[in-house]
Amino acid sequence: MSRGPGPGTCCLPSSTDTAIPGWPLISRLEFGPYVSAVPCARLHTRLVLREWQQISLVDTAELVACELVTNAITATRAIGSVCPVRLRLASDGSRTLVLVGDASPDPPQRIDPAGDTEGGRGLLLVEALSSGWGWYATRQSGTTKVVWAELRESGAA
Repeated sequence: MSRGPGPGTCCLPSSTDTAIPGWPLISRLEFGPYVSAVPCARLHTRLVLREWQQISLVDTAELVACELVTNAITATRAIGSVCPVRLRLASDGSRTLVLVGDASPDPPQRIDPAGDTEGGRGLLLVEALSSGWGWYATRQSGTTKVVWAELRESGAA
């Protein structure tokens, strides 16, 4: 797995609607590019990981999903698009992928914020909480890039 920033070497397909080999549990949800989507993404992530019995990852996955969805909404709105932000969760039982697709062709940028600057810490948090993260370009209707983060259960190799 790659550690961001930059295109990842993750084993993910270029389409967000395709099954991921080796990741049998998949959940997808689309949101309008509105700030109100963030708490919806948080709740969806919490409920899905509980259903998958990945209780130890729930809090971390919620934070990562919220950061990635917030970034995707910001990027989508910055280009004036109304295309949906796509959240996908995948798991193999010990690892979980959080993938978020958006319409902006611009790669994610990790910013080292100065002092008490508001914002800019999202990808730093994702990097700190995940075992790996990255992004890849895709050509799905309304989605031009996907940012992903891998989370591992404690003790998983």
